[in-house]
Amino acid sequence: MQYNVQIFDVLDSTNKYLEAIDISSVEEGLVIRAACQNAGVGQKGNVWESEDYKNLTFSVLLKPIFLPIANRFMLTKVISLAMVDFLKQEIGTEAISIKWPNDIYIGKNKICGILISNKFRAGIYNASIVGVGFNVNQTIFGSNIPNPTSLKIITGTDYEPSEVLNNIMYHILSRYEELRSGKILELDEKYLANLLYLGNERNYYYRNNLIRGAIKDVTKEGFLLLETSDNKSITCDLKELRFIH
Repeated sequence: MQYNVQIFDVLDSTNKYLEAIDISSVEEGLVIRAACQNAGVGQKGNVWESEDYKNLTFSVLLKPIFLPIANRFMLTKVISLAMVDFLKQEIGTEAISIKWPNDIYIGKNKICGILISNKFRAGIYNASIVGVGFNVNQTIFGSNIPNPTSLKIITGTDYEPSEVLNNIMYHILSRYEELRSGKILELDEKYLANLLYLGNERNYYYRNNLIRGAIKDVTKEGFLLLETSDNKSITCDLKELRFIH
């Protein structure tokens, strides 16, 4: 699959731009990038902060009609792993991980957020819009962002965002082709192997109550499985669980 990048100086949201167009009229692999994004949205409706011209805010149109709807969380795994692949290639031995479900961390700091919007028609996939916010050259963040980082903070180097995007897209398409070829088990294993805090007993807020437990797995549907310190099993969705760093 090829990709085609369209760059806009200013957009409210790259995801919303793709959602507003006639998806049937464009090829899979369309990438919409905004140099300045005014209203980027992250998980749980949070605002994604991105300094103009310094970072990457982009969305990719995929058409995974080969994928059963029940396996839709595999796209989250694919995109998350692609970002991990890119960072491991770029910065080497830093502690890179996926904070469930799809935030990308270096150590205890967040460098990337992912938001996927799935479209279905007549019980099959129509399209997926994959939104990515990636901190490239920004070094100062708002006080409401608790733990951000960027490539420049880590390496001290200025990057050309377009080159970074091309490298990221190489990894996205590579992992996407693995999914297309049916490497479900391999992708599952690699996602878990890169999952932040897997097997580590820690404190969490679950339904606003403080609990202590360890991440054991992620279900096919994308729910997080926790085993509490008193040996209870809890299946969590994104709205129920809050990490404590």
